[in-house]
Amino acid sequence: MKRTRFLIALLVMLVAANGYAQDSYRQAVKEYQSNLGGYLKMGAALHEINEAFFDQSGNVDLGQLTERYIKEVLVDQMTDMVESMMKECKVTEADLRTVNTMLAAPEFQTFLAHKSEWDEKIDKVSDECISQLMAGGESEKIQVNPAIDAVYAAKFQKMWKDSGIEEKTIGLYDRLSLGEMTEEIAKIGKYKTWLTDNLDTIALNAAYGILSLEDIDLGMKLFTNESFRKVTDTSDMNIFSVVGPTAKLLTKYLDWMESQGAKPNAKMQYLKMFQNLMKSPNRDVDEE
Repeated sequence: MKRTRFLIALLVMLVAANGYAQDSYRQAVKEYQSNLGGYLKMGAALHEINEAFFDQSGNVDLGQLTERYIKEVLVDQMTDMVESMMKECKVTEADLRTVNTMLAAPEFQTFLAHKSEWDEKIDKVSDECISQLMAGGESEKIQVNPAIDAVYAAKFQKMWKDSGIEEKTIGLYDRLSLGEMTEEIAKIGKYKTWLTDNLDTIALNAAYGILSLEDIDLGMKLFTNESFRKVTDTSDMNIFSVVGPTAKLLTKYLDWMESQGAKPNAKMQYLKMFQNLMKSPNRDVDEE
């Protein structure tokens, strides 16, 4: 009898310890997302989406409804997605704790704020280019801003190489499963070629006036940290593997908003028609 009670007690302890470990890992993921500002960025994106898919109604405040969604749903939803990716990439809790300790420091929070501005500037230039290329136009090679001095450029290039950002970005396109080449995929390939030739210059020009020399030092310290490199590894991802989970997240958001009384506009109706078409059981037959 004593042995039975001992085994039961041991089982309870193991289950409790396992539950704590899982909760502890999940909490570390949440802290990582919070330190990076991931929840804030996604929340801001959802507010922008409101204007695209919903009509403002006197009965429903879209902004307040979105804030409710962020608190009640988004944090757990994003944590589920990121936690799954982290575990697939064999990221340990110790890795997350190491990165969180670095990112939580005031100087790194300042760096991340500046990096966010830098990222936005890079995205703006890149988006303008891809719009031109997808429309059938051409984009010229980007030239280095002549105001950038040699010391700044050299230090930036060292950080840029250490960061692996260029390899990660281009790698997303390299791992596309092309199958039968389509016109759209061909255009994406054209954009990838342009990006390969220009991303380092775009990044340098965008950094100038935003990232200080101190920021670049912090960037090199962060980007060369082994745990940070593991946490941000994208070697097993491609564009579609990133877009898929994000699309599901946004679809759940749109459905939730509508269920809470948000009034969908014409664009939402078109989106639903497209989604239903993609789910149609006759789609494969029709394509043949």
